[in-house]
Amino acid sequence: MPMLADIEDPPRSRVPGMIWGMLVAAPIAAVLLVWFIPTLVQAVLGGAEGIDQRLALENQYMRTVCGEVLDIDRDEELCQCVLATEYASLDCQAPFLTWSVDRQVEHCSDEDARKEALSFCSCVDAVATAMDEAGPEGRDKEAQAYRNCQALPDAVYLPTPDQLASE
Repeated sequence: MPMLADIEDPPRSRVPGMIWGMLVAAPIAAVLLVWFIPTLVQAVLGGAEGIDQRLALENQYMRTVCGEVLDIDRDEELCQCVLATEYASLDCQAPFLTWSVDRQVEHCSDEDARKEALSFCSCVDAVATAMDEAGPEGRDKEAQAYRNCQALPDAVYLPTPDQLASE
């Protein structure tokens, strides 16, 4: 029910304000819908896909090492975990990283290999030294730093099962 004041002095129309609001909000909403949200979704899903792929490769590698080219002296600690679990790439990260550092130290002991991957071998040496200083109870924790070495541009892959079998 209109009041007497409204009849004498009607309220302003809200239409111009609504039009200005839509003109300002539409480009912002378009940017969010077209660019920001898909980029955010891809970043989250892409990171998860990369981790899933890495874990699948690590799982296959560990199963091959412990199933086909097992050397008790070299692989005992790793294979105890791998053979006892269903998802070795998830459950055996600590022994796998320790084992990986040991294999890379062997690789980097060759002078030609060290020259080809100097920063990687320096990183591996630093991780191995930290592992040795930590003692048996802290080795696995210190081996986690090996992931930083893997990100270096001259990183060296672990030896193939065929190379392990020939050792």
